[in-house]
Amino acid sequence: MKRKEFHELIPITKAEQILASIIESGTTVVPIDQAYHHILAADVIAAIDVPSFDRADMDGYCVRAADTYIAREGEPVRLRMAGRIPAGDVPTLTVSAGVAAEISTGAMLPEGADAVVMVEYTEETDSVVSIQRAVHPWENVMRVGADIRRGTKVLSEGTLLGPREIGVLAATGVAQVHVRSLDVGIISTGNELSPPGEELQPGQVYDVNAHTIASAVRECGANPVMYGIISDEPEKTEATLRLAISECDLVLTSGSTSAGSGDIMPRILAECGEVLAHGINIKPGKPMIIAKMEKPVIGLPGFPTSALSMFYFLVAPRIRDLLGYKTSATHQHAVLGSMVQSVGRHQLLPVALVRGAAYPIIKASGAITALASADGFIEILPETEIMEAGEPVDVVLFGEVSTDDFVFAGMPSDGANLLIEMLPFRVRVIQTGVAAGVDSVRKGLSDVAGVPLGSDMLPDSDDLSLIEGFSHGGEAYNFITLRDQIDSEKIAAFRTVLASSKFADRMRRI
Repeated sequence: MKRKEFHELIPITKAEQILASIIESGTTVVPIDQAYHHILAADVIAAIDVPSFDRADMDGYCVRAADTYIAREGEPVRLRMAGRIPAGDVPTLTVSAGVAAEISTGAMLPEGADAVVMVEYTEETDSVVSIQRAVHPWENVMRVGADIRRGTKVLSEGTLLGPREIGVLAATGVAQVHVRSLDVGIISTGNELSPPGEELQPGQVYDVNAHTIASAVRECGANPVMYGIISDEPEKTEATLRLAISECDLVLTSGSTSAGSGDIMPRILAECGEVLAHGINIKPGKPMIIAKMEKPVIGLPGFPTSALSMFYFLVAPRIRDLLGYKTSATHQHAVLGSMVQSVGRHQLLPVALVRGAAYPIIKASGAITALASADGFIEILPETEIMEAGEPVDVVLFGEVSTDDFVFAGMPSDGANLLIEMLPFRVRVIQTGVAAGVDSVRKGLSDVAGVPLGSDMLPDSDDLSLIEGFSHGGEAYNFITLRDQIDSEKIAAFRTVLASSKFADRMRRI
């Protein structure tokens, strides 16, 4: 099959304009027990008063306030008991002059009553209640509509529905609610993919993108709809695309978008719809496709970190804008942890966030572990040649960033990874290289730097201390920490595990 060429690479601003013009949200009706974290599509107007009757705010006795004005402690007013009114009952009795009735919190006030005396200030004996404290009209009573008046707006369009808002809906009798919606179809393509949980065949890898992108879609407030893995067969791919388009507002595919002879997505989208862009002038967005086949179809790169980066950079902002869904944090300010040399193109560089510093992920773009290591990415403009350590950066986050008890920097190895697994606390590993790892220890950004060097090759410095490591395969591996931290609790635990017989035994097996 003849190899295709990319269309003209468009700038990122043009891609944003195209996406803004073709992705649209809809509305749907959901029951309130499924409305959590949805966005209201219309104002909610109260159809009833809340409460819908005058009700007691306290357990006690309902009275005519005027009957209590002369009541004092030690000189009570005695009223005749007319009966008892539990919550939920419609009272049939009437409170007239000289009469009281026992009433429960939330119960409807009977005719004639205009106040409630708290039970603490009463004493009942032989169908007579002694009132020891005066009350004014409507004291300890919630009047009709005091909370919500019929016809008033109780929730506005665009409100994010949480537990409190859903409580308001329930209080006004709303059982179903109109919310903004965006159904996003998710399709993975490629003969090499297998669903997680199934046995891998030779040459196959597990499908990562469908699950990471679905989670990211849900995080934006949209509804992911999974269509599984489609092999590189044009007929099957087209049929699945048409099904997803008929059921969803937007379709996201991953893989099969490059210009290789086996990448069929560009041809299918061109034949069945309109390709609006094939290739974006940003790394890793070069193979990305933006098309329309009645509904918008976006083809993301196949590498998981690349696919997730392009989703968060281009697609997620549009979804959040449409739905009005604002997450707690989508960006975080940081400083660059180590120097970065540009690739000469607009670039999204995955980074790990550690104690306010962003460290570039030093892994190949296809490495799955890069996805687990990255907390987000930074944008590097094409005119930038070098970014120095300490330079301020804005990190677009892949969700929430967790905190870690212990940070290990430098050059990991099999032995170091084994040691890290045995430590009695949460450890964050950042692969920085030797020099940047030592520098991160000096700046307090990491607790230990692991370096594949002999003790005679390590930097001699008054502020650093050497922790004797191990030798594996004839190669020495040592650790560096701050001199004033060598006796700290965490470093002591680190050294204890390093010197343990259990670690030595496990090292002999690798």
